[in-house]
Amino acid sequence: MTKFIGMVLKLTWRLLRLVLWLLGLVFRLTIGLAWRQTLGRSTVYVRRDWNDRGMGRVRWADLHDPLWDTVSGGAQVENPLPLLHGYVWCDKVRGKFGHSCAHGPGPHNIKVCMLREDNSNRIWRRLLDLAGPDRRLESN
Repeated sequence: MTKFIGMVLKLTWRLLRLVLWLLGLVFRLTIGLAWRQTLGRSTVYVRRDWNDRGMGRVRWADLHDPLWDTVSGGAQVENPLPLLHGYVWCDKVRGKFGHSCAHGPGPHNIKVCMLREDNSNRIWRRLLDLAGPDRRLESN
């Protein structure tokens, strides 16, 4: 009888450990990703203009006001289509990026371009949620 009770307790303990491990895995894969994005730890890849070869990266928390626009930051180049842009302080951008603070002491709030092919699907979907639907799909 005591062997049976010991075996039941051992089996119950293993089952409880398995359930807790599975709950932790589900938490990390669902809420954990949203939590990291909310805290701004995700990386967004940006360019100064849509055809700029230099690409920088910023933390999600440093990027603000995503919008669809046809005019880029910097040289104010007209884009052929509306593209997703946002604003960030120039000292928050890391990487090879086309801004030099030549027009005055930094940091400056600069306009950056975000392209779908540069960013992950999760980041792009979140940007679209904030900026609205892709305006390139609208008929004029």
